[in-house]
Amino acid sequence: MTFVILAVALLWPVVQHPNWWIWPPGAEHSDLAVTHWPNAHFTRRALWDDGVFPLWRPTIMSGTPFAANPLAGLYYPPNWLFLFLPWLPLEAGFNLSALVHLWLAGAAMYALMRRGLGAGMGGALVAAVAYQASPKLLAHLGAGHVGWAQAWGWLPVVMLCWLKAHAAGNTQQATHSTHYAILAGAALAAQFCADVRMAAYTLIAGAWLLLTQCLTPAIRCQGLDAQPPFHRLRFRLRTWSFVICPFVISVVVFLGLSACQWLPLLALLPETTRSLMTLADAAAWSLPWRYLVGLVLANHGGFHEWMTYAGASTMALAGVGLWTYRREREKRWQLVWLAGLLIGAIWFSLGENGGLFRLLWHVVPGLGMLRVPPRAWVLVVFATAVLAGLGTEDLRRQSGQGTTCRKRWGRALLLAMGTFPAMLAAGYWIVVGAPPLNLAMFGVIAPLTAGLIGFGPHVSEIQIGTNLKPETMKLETILGVAAVLLVAVDLLVVDGTLIQAQPPEAVFAAGREAATWLAGQAQRDRFRVYSPSYSIPQHVAELCGLELADGVDPPQLRVYADYLTRAAGLEPQEYSVTLPPFPEGADPRTPLAGIAPDAEMLGLLGVRYAASAYPITGHGWEPVGQFGEVHIAENNRGRPLPESSPAGRIALADGTTLFQYEPWAVYAGWGISGAAAAGLLISRSRRRRDRPKGQMPIA
Repeated sequence: MTFVILAVALLWPVVQHPNWWIWPPGAEHSDLAVTHWPNAHFTRRALWDDGVFPLWRPTIMSGTPFAANPLAGLYYPPNWLFLFLPWLPLEAGFNLSALVHLWLAGAAMYALMRRGLGAGMGGALVAAVAYQASPKLLAHLGAGHVGWAQAWGWLPVVMLCWLKAHAAGNTQQATHSTHYAILAGAALAAQFCADVRMAAYTLIAGAWLLLTQCLTPAIRCQGLDAQPPFHRLRFRLRTWSFVICPFVISVVVFLGLSACQWLPLLALLPETTRSLMTLADAAAWSLPWRYLVGLVLANHGGFHEWMTYAGASTMALAGVGLWTYRREREKRWQLVWLAGLLIGAIWFSLGENGGLFRLLWHVVPGLGMLRVPPRAWVLVVFATAVLAGLGTEDLRRQSGQGTTCRKRWGRALLLAMGTFPAMLAAGYWIVVGAPPLNLAMFGVIAPLTAGLIGFGPHVSEIQIGTNLKPETMKLETILGVAAVLLVAVDLLVVDGTLIQAQPPEAVFAAGREAATWLAGQAQRDRFRVYSPSYSIPQHVAELCGLELADGVDPPQLRVYADYLTRAAGLEPQEYSVTLPPFPEGADPRTPLAGIAPDAEMLGLLGVRYAASAYPITGHGWEPVGQFGEVHIAENNRGRPLPESSPAGRIALADGTTLFQYEPWAVYAGWGISGAAAAGLLISRSRRRRDRPKGQMPIA
């Protein structure tokens, strides 16, 4: 219930208006409108109006493979409950999906802390709140990155299953280890079908976990050094097998269940512009060094890709957690794992600014698939949340022993953490004026966190001095609740600046008048529309049933991108998610103003009308009128499109075929995933049948 309440608080703007859109404050566009809503709306039309599975989408870029596109979300099971079935309005379905997946993030992290790392309730709640309420997650959700937000909650699930598989392997429980390994593979497959890049980062975290378990003292046994070399080698090989085998099983299960997504994508990849990315393309939005200050100083309403705030309270508690692991020899492998994730993800997120991404670009094949390096920040959030939870646990365990802050330098550090931020905020107020919200919050949260850390070891002394019984002042209640509330308030203040609710009327206002007029013309015959300034957004075109020659989608067919770029009056250039290509981050209404598109080339694509933010004049173009802010021009060289054309083919009016899609990989992926799922179900039913009567199943 705690995580449901927190999810409701995070999504309060759309909780008040269930049929409104989650929207980034002050933004004109959102990926929810650009990509995910049109994809889901098209899927509904294909399934329930046309009665076909959507292998091909003819409504953008003159046609594009749809089932092979990870952004379609066709193979992510929750989408079939919230988005693709017609029982919910689509906007309400997206909001309900966001609510459920925010709950999943908190609940999964809580389970990881309790069952995977042995933390108490207070520490587990701190980690769960820090992970679920992360401004990085809320910023991406506000930006409309639906798949990324859905995949966020699966990372702790996969890590928990791998930790349980390793623990079962160490106790010689091979059946239980295999069971958890299979669950990890299934969770990873679900995450992959939600977002490909998030699954890649989860695999990296899992591989680093495997490596630290193999190479640290966690796998050593007391007295082993006295044994002969052969016995030591045999022991280590056997122990390594208990670590490596579950990981291998998980990867095999993952590959089998997710083949429906990765196999069509892999087959299509050589035909797309994604395969031609340069280092600069892949390192887009590399994190600037100065944004590392955002670890403790919030960027209210900031850019989602550069949102780095983990919470001043979270970072302080994570520092306590790091100190805890340093002292406990048997848990140092966890310190290596979490600290490695933290440092490696920060370094990777810097992209071209840090050097690591550039080095890996020349060493790791396919690194371009992880475009936009700051997406790795999810591992920073994960590691700091876990360490903060374990730091809270350390405060509870050390209460009354005086060891947490016994040393003079520790007290000095707490004193600096408590006084410097407050003095900084006060000095800003005196010299400049009222401090900005982030500086004011830093001046309040940091002293409170320092007080909490310094207060922990003295709870027992307070109990004795005030004659309170231990039952009256439980450590879990005092420290846990205080830490949870502190972290929650710290993050919620930032989260409140990252999303807002937008009414459907406002979302569909841009280009609606022009799209309605064009839809009326399309009732007589079939044609395509070209917009060099994105004046007919994809969600408006989808709602009105228009077919676009342009489009915004990362997987673009290379041959078609070259053709349309030349038709737009440009030369083929670097990778772009838009077609025609716009400079990264530029306003699409201005870059192509003054460039007359080629009426003949567009006419061969069936483009009869052009819709733009500026008048289009030139040979072959005749102005029709202005609808709102959209100028409509008719292409006198436009060729009619056939009433029905074969799916999977982009053809010109003169009979030239630009692209012919063969969906054999889609069918092969279905077969592999179906066989893998059937095999797992059969194996599970056999285990149930062979289980001795009275034996309880594994939790």
